[in-house]
Amino acid sequence: MPQQRRRPVVTAVAAVIAAGLVAGGFALTAQRSGEDPVIGGGSVSVAPSATAADGPAADGSAADGSSADGTATDGSAPGPTVTITRTGPDLPGSDVLDRCGRDSRSVIASYDTAALGRVVLQCGTSGQGYEHIRVRHTADWRDVVSGHGSRDWDDAMLTAVRTVLEHPADGYPEDAGDGKVCFAAPVRFDDGSRPDAEPFVRVIVSATTDRVITAFPTDDGGC
Repeated sequence: MPQQRRRPVVTAVAAVIAAGLVAGGFALTAQRSGEDPVIGGGSVSVAPSATAADGPAADGSAADGSSADGTATDGSAPGPTVTITRTGPDLPGSDVLDRCGRDSRSVIASYDTAALGRVVLQCGTSGQGYEHIRVRHTADWRDVVSGHGSRDWDDAMLTAVRTVLEHPADGYPEDAGDGKVCFAAPVRFDDGSRPDAEPFVRVIVSATTDRVITAFPTDDGGC
């Protein structure tokens, strides 16, 4: 497993951006407006993170959804694909959510990332964590799972967050400004189908507090 890097990631991002601008190797991209008030403006690609070490499927495509030559089979950029099972346990579970009524800092889930080390999703507040995602993006996640089995919105959300943080694609995370970094991936279900609307996901993490700020579906790939 790659050696974990924690706080220096923001400084490293700045250095990489400066080098990339000289070499002309990085392109500025604009965040889609109106999606989430906690996200900053445009983002800049940064150094690649580790990818999942999965072998090829029987058809020659990789387990992350890319073909043998590295081209994504769904037309998106090469990298991991969030696969949501259409049936399964209720996540995160009532016992976990019960703690949120007593402590907003209670941890819903934790993740081991190559770029930031340990990252947590807390119960949170209106500005970050599970509570922010619940208030702001429940309807978005329900649109993702609608017509695709019996999973709840947070089953899909938690599956997506774990996949993109622990097995990021080449080039992730990307700098999202203000000490935040962005991860992204396409989403599909275990029968091979994709969400009818917004078939990608973005996860925004604070690089200064190592907390998940938000996670939401989007209709375009990348950050």
